[in-house]
Amino acid sequence: MNRETQPQRNNDSVSIGAVVARFIVSFGIMGIFLFGAAGTISWPEAWAYLAVQFCCSSYMTIWLKRHDPALLKSRMRYFKPGISARDKLFGALLALFYIPFLMLPGLDAVRFGWSDVPWPLELAGLLAVVAGMWLILRVMQVNSFASPIVEVQTERNHQVIDSGPYAYVRHPMYTGFIVMLFAIPLALGSLWGFVPALLMVLSLSIRIRFEEQKLSDELEGYSDYCQRVRFRLVPGLW
Repeated sequence: MNRETQPQRNNDSVSIGAVVARFIVSFGIMGIFLFGAAGTISWPEAWAYLAVQFCCSSYMTIWLKRHDPALLKSRMRYFKPGISARDKLFGALLALFYIPFLMLPGLDAVRFGWSDVPWPLELAGLLAVVAGMWLILRVMQVNSFASPIVEVQTERNHQVIDSGPYAYVRHPMYTGFIVMLFAIPLALGSLWGFVPALLMVLSLSIRIRFEEQKLSDELEGYSDYCQRVRFRLVPGLW
């Protein structure tokens, strides 16, 4: 089914206050772990990354609030009623790996200097962060069902999406997220940051298999879609 068949929209909306509070908490946590591990706020790479992340996240949030407030509301709710134990487990694993993911770059690039990343690669990492965020936004522009948890939204006439990035891979949002997982340590000047990034990618690759099984069982047409689009994350590879 093509994305032109829009899901039924509702009047769900997210207040500006809730969005601002979410940004304060999210970027506050990132700042605490990044600069806390580094032991200083004199870390240009971290400030550059946070600025890029803030600009991309702000643009994405503004777009969603204007064009798809229901999706914005859905993506701001991680603990929805009826969430499966498996989703809770994967959420906990990602949160667990996210802490060293934010802390290792500061320990590596600033405090102890375990690895050295040339500035052109750091710049490439920043550009890759933008590319990953752009792909995630593109996914949400074509898929109004892009919930942060695995669910079939029958109340919103959930349909298979096969246009845009979904014409090439079955999980393009994960692709964008993985690009960011490897781009952020590079932008921060840390090679050791790739270790928790790899653990998070492994968790996502396992989650994908369970997600596809659920969608094949509960979402009409998804099995046929999997036959048409063979690759999960990277065209021609997997």
